[in-house]
Amino acid sequence: MDIIGMWKIAEVNVMGKDFKQTWRTVEDMSADTSVSPMQKAMAQAVYLFEADGTFKQLMPKEIAGGDGEPYDDKYVVGHVGGWKEEDGKLLVETDDGFEEAPATENGFEVFHFFRIVKA
Repeated sequence: MDIIGMWKIAEVNVMGKDFKQTWRTVEDMSADTSVSPMQKAMAQAVYLFEADGTFKQLMPKEIAGGDGEPYDDKYVVGHVGGWKEEDGKLLVETDDGFEEAPATENGFEVFHFFRIVKA
């Protein structure tokens, strides 16, 4: 799968009040009052993977509240990191180096919290 381009979050590994984690679609969790506002906000991020081996996590300006470096009229840059492919696997940069972003049915799982699909 070609990683270059814009990806949106389709599912989030949500932690409930019982501290149990479950995969939930963005649509499902947005209407659930038991999901924290922070998790709902983070689910609105998109990821831009660029050919030079960098990715940008972009947050909608209305959610970021003016925080972050402007990207365009709609987004601010929340985080910049690196990515690479090795042995047919996608690796994304974390604070501890590079870790595998396992393939999912329609995309990839990144940072153990988000399942992303092409936007």
